[in-house]
Amino acid sequence: MKRKLLLIEDDASLREVMSFRLAEEGWEVDLALDGVDGLSKYDADEHLLVITDLKMPKLNGVKVLEQILKQDPNAVIIVMTAYGNIDTAISAMRNGAFHYVEKPVNMPAFLALLDTASNHRQLRVENARFRANKHAIVASSPAMNEVLRLVDKVAENDASILILGESGTGKELVARAVHERSLRRLKPFIAVNCAAIPDDLLESTLFGHKRGAFTGANADADGKFRAATGGTLFLDEIGEMSPRLQAKLLRVLQEGEIDVVGSSTPESVDVRIVAATHQNLEEKIGDGTFRPDLFYRLNVIPIRVPPLRERREDIPVLARHFLRKHAPDNQFSISAELDRQLASADWPGNIRELENAVRRMMLLSDGDVLGELQTNTSLPNPTSNELPFVLPEEGLDLFQLEHDVILASLQKFDGNQSATARYLNIPRHVLLYRLEKNACENTDDPKFNVPEGE
Repeated sequence: MKRKLLLIEDDASLREVMSFRLAEEGWEVDLALDGVDGLSKYDADEHLLVITDLKMPKLNGVKVLEQILKQDPNAVIIVMTAYGNIDTAISAMRNGAFHYVEKPVNMPAFLALLDTASNHRQLRVENARFRANKHAIVASSPAMNEVLRLVDKVAENDASILILGESGTGKELVARAVHERSLRRLKPFIAVNCAAIPDDLLESTLFGHKRGAFTGANADADGKFRAATGGTLFLDEIGEMSPRLQAKLLRVLQEGEIDVVGSSTPESVDVRIVAATHQNLEEKIGDGTFRPDLFYRLNVIPIRVPPLRERREDIPVLARHFLRKHAPDNQFSISAELDRQLASADWPGNIRELENAVRRMMLLSDGDVLGELQTNTSLPNPTSNELPFVLPEEGLDLFQLEHDVILASLQKFDGNQSATARYLNIPRHVLLYRLEKNACENTDDPKFNVPEGE
């Protein structure tokens, strides 16, 4: 937004002096003679800030504040008060004012305050824009606002983006935000979880195949690159991609062409690639499992999404967002004690873990106020013989139990095979073997369709 503000002041001399000084600092100033005049002139699309006196005829500053915020909840309003009326100014801040200044105004400090307030206004507008989207990024912390600012800056450029962050931090939402702010926003956004698809199937999934290219290829199939034509292809958990497929992806980035499985003729594609990983790709380069040339092609613009423990200001905002999401009738509220507990927890599973915790508390609550953090039942000490469940008297099917545990673990980690393997304390290749074995033995079981999570 341009540097334009609305100054509401009934003292003509002060109004003139402040207007002159603000204009000297590059502000475009609209003047209002009193509260009524100010309400009629305020324009949410035009005015970055509002400065209003508190004591005015016809309509005082508190009423002006209430009316403007009702019209525009993202408005940033600074109130001015005469010496001795601090209580009124503090009351105005409780009702939504951004800050207050005492008269006579200290102009150097006041001008610095305006810069801070204008940045805050821009962040409010950016957040409101993202919230209006169904894939909204809900955030109020400086750390996430920096992420959103970077997204806004790089979105219209077609350069490749690498999103880094722990599992559950919202990397796919950031990728969607990039797409929706880009010139490609009217074209498809296609997401693929590279960790959730076996390597031989991933190649066909990405690049498509010709009929007869392999056993079971009974017809031509378009891959995700074709599906994303003109838009954005999001490759989540790129660190899980095999070196062979890394080479094919590098060709796409270098030449803008894909090699369809079973075809000898490359095809041109117009796709922006956004990749994400929770792994340290530089370490994988060191151990030879990730190509350095691909890393440099993907890492043109790195975006790090901080874990929840580094942006605790977002926790109460997110918790209430999940309340509205899962209980749209607003039947639940959060106590001050629960806010404290939520803010002090470490959340190793990040936003996904927080959302599950909120849902669990809603389901287990005996009232409409959530007041105690409900945690998962702890697993038994691995050195003890205690089981996490009671053995049924009638016996159990060990193979079915393995099937159910693997499926539940995959769902817990949204199909992320590496995270699932770590959770089950087995090597990833062992998990893949068990997956293939279970898939063969349960071909008619629709529950064994593994979701492609974030």
